[in-house]
Amino acid sequence: MTLNSRFKKNLNDLRAAANGENYLDIKNPKLYKKVLRFYEDQGIEFYDDPYDTYELVVDLLKEDLQKVESEY
Repeated sequence: MTLNSRFKKNLNDLRAAANGENYLDIKNPKLYKKVLRFYEDQGIEFYDDPYDTYELVVDLLKEDLQKVESEY
């Protein structure tokens, strides 16, 4: 399952978080937990530090969203 198919309704929020326009963990914590679970299911291991984990999630979002944009 891809990020695009899993979070189709939330792509605008994910783009905003990837662009630094908002903090997903603060603005939409439920969505943030779902995104964490999505990446954990893909085998990504996160840090013990919430700040580092958030930065890693944002980097992963940027990478995956670029793939989505290049598909169009």
